Amino acid sequence: MGNSNVTIADVAEIAQVSKMSVSRVINGQPGVSEKTRQRILEVIEQTGYVPNSGPNLRPVGSKLVALLVPDITTTYMGEILRGVSGAAERLNYGLMLYTQGAVSNIQRTSHYLSILSSSQVDGVLLVVPHDYEVIVDDLKQHDLPYVIIDHHSNTGDEPSVTATNRKGVLDAMRHLLALGHRRIGFITGRMDIVCSHDRLQGYRDGLAEVGLPIDQELIREGDFLQASGFLNTQAFLQLPEPPTAIVASNDIMALGAMDAAKDVGLIIGHDISLVGFDDIDMASQTHPPLTTVRQPLAAMGETALDILVTLLHERTVLTTRRELPTELIIRESTGRVPVT
Repeated sequence: MGNSNVTIADVAEIAQVSKMSVSRVINGQPGVSEKTRQRILEVIEQTGYVPNSGPNLRPVGSKLVALLVPDITTTYMGEILRGVSGAAERLNYGLMLYTQGAVSNIQRTSHYLSILSSSQVDGVLLVVPHDYEVIVDDLKQHDLPYVIIDHHSNTGDEPSVTATNRKGVLDAMRHLLALGHRRIGFITGRMDIVCSHDRLQGYRDGLAEVGLPIDQELIREGDFLQASGFLNTQAFLQLPEPPTAIVASNDIMALGAMDAAKDVGLIIGHDISLVGFDDIDMASQTHPPLTTVRQPLAAMGETALDILVTLLHERTVLTTRRELPTELIIRESTGRVPVT
């Protein structure tokens, strides 16, 4: 949980950088290398630093929005933060950042909710939150406007910004099927959020288009973390008839899948094809570069704050649910099915 005793100076000292560098990372601004940005984010996570005040986060005369995220150590979250903070600066809104941690913790969630309800926060942005229903129910009870990023309810009436998750995976499946792959493994994301179900449905749609049955041994549940990509790929490769291609529900798990394939001597893009989802910076820097579904993460963050500000001003919104387009980015981690 947040530690109000930790200051930006403490974070800068531990990370061995300037306070300006820390401020730039918190606000999603350029001018910091990827390696340094990761180190700063890790220190923030470890110390529990909560940038809940200060001139860089709340300009004079601005209103304040809270951003609640599972963690801030991934490029995925950094891209969303960049979009949100850019919009906040444009709209003269301050930003308060909270991290839930990588796993569900109802005590930590309750702590943050008590802070939000008692603070001067005007609205809340949520990124793939743990304990989603608990959080939303509490925000509704306190009449706090909110918008969810990369998740939505099945009812379709929650303010949210997502991407075309189902179509994105379907595009990936069509690409692999066109290359001749028929045994395709799929690693889901956290199944407590709808985007994971949407991506799984895209996988099923792809198989259905060519009349292939769904083989449950080729579907394994992941959690968006690299270790689950590694372990699930290990399990796939131990099958009597392993898949010739694997689609992971995010790039981080695809990186784990790459490690598992390389561990047994497979040549990626030749012996096995791998596809991710998100198109984080590292996706183009892996060896070989990763084929992936690009999700407009920064635009999702920016759009979410635009919707929230519209709600705060009580202006009419034609729809509070936005779905931004994905794009298949073909690189060298996919190739034709190997000839046996």
